[in-house]
Amino acid sequence: MNRLIKVSTLLMALFIIGCEDNDAENNNMIIYEVTTEDVSSGPYYFNFASGKKDNSAWHLSYANVDAGQGFSMPSISLHSSVMLTVDNASKFEDIEKSPSSSAFAPEGGRMGYGGANAALNYNMATHKVSTSNDLNFIIYDTASHKVFKVHFDEYSSGVVLFRYAEFIWKIND
Repeated sequence: MNRLIKVSTLLMALFIIGCEDNDAENNNMIIYEVTTEDVSSGPYYFNFASGKKDNSAWHLSYANVDAGQGFSMPSISLHSSVMLTVDNASKFEDIEKSPSSSAFAPEGGRMGYGGANAALNYNMATHKVSTSNDLNFIIYDTASHKVFKVHFDEYSSGVVLFRYAEFIWKIND
């Protein structure tokens, strides 16, 4: 009986240790949440590496752009040193590995108003701006060689709420 207790205790300990190792691997990625300022107050610039608003060393820009006929629309864009790939097949939380370097290309207006992968969309029927909930943006900063995943969660009265996380490992090649 004493031997059975020792064996079962050992098996339980191995099971718990095995689970903790897996949990530690999955918890390495810290997800940050950012709420921008109202874009009508002026452009908002954000640096993912520092996790702060930064007008001089930025990765993401959020500003109103001219939409023609005297109208302006909120728009997201990336700095020219940042490359982009878009994932519309996975949930934000499930993306755990960076894509290969060949998956990245210049943003080239794809995230901006009217772009192929616009982060913010304008519905002409309801006259409301909303986020592209099914799109996850993976960005590669060519200056620091850091990779981040970004998801835009909400737009309300000129303010955007987004989440991001830095990949702990390097780009998969």
